[in-house]
Amino acid sequence: MKKKDQLYFILAVVGAFFLLLAGAWTSPTFAEEQSYIEAIVMFGALLFVFSVVVIVAALGFHSFALFMALFLAMAVSLYGVEAGVMVIGMTYVVWGLVFAIEMLLYHNGVESAVRWFRERYTFRTFSREYKAFYPMIWIFYFLFEYLPHRFTGESIASFNPQKLYEQMREDLRP
Repeated sequence: MKKKDQLYFILAVVGAFFLLLAGAWTSPTFAEEQSYIEAIVMFGALLFVFSVVVIVAALGFHSFALFMALFLAMAVSLYGVEAGVMVIGMTYVVWGLVFAIEMLLYHNGVESAVRWFRERYTFRTFSREYKAFYPMIWIFYFLFEYLPHRFTGESIASFNPQKLYEQMREDLRP
């Protein structure tokens, strides 16, 4: 992302916040003002979730572990054990989504996926996450490869997770 694009993104986010704030400030009724304030809170929450996903995708799960531990501790202390379970579940789903999509890209020979794995993993760390996200890999293979094949009739590459695992052993060799 270029610096100019980042500036436009930041200006758009700040502009949206100020626009909602102006709407709350000029609201003629309390109910409208409350609606604008709720919109500000929801927009902030959405922006936070988006930033967490970007951090996870950019840094990888290993670097994300400290952030995850702090976030989990905050969620449990503020909202209880149920919130902690939700945080763990959502983290599994989000990181599993990233990992599974990168595995499918690797399976299809995309060079950026090979680079992504080489930059973030040793074979040992890859092996752990591969085993943890094995079900997610199959789910996303089904959603992104098998279903489109069934609807369009296009050819599909055979999917062999064991072969993929062995290929990764070769690619992640030090």
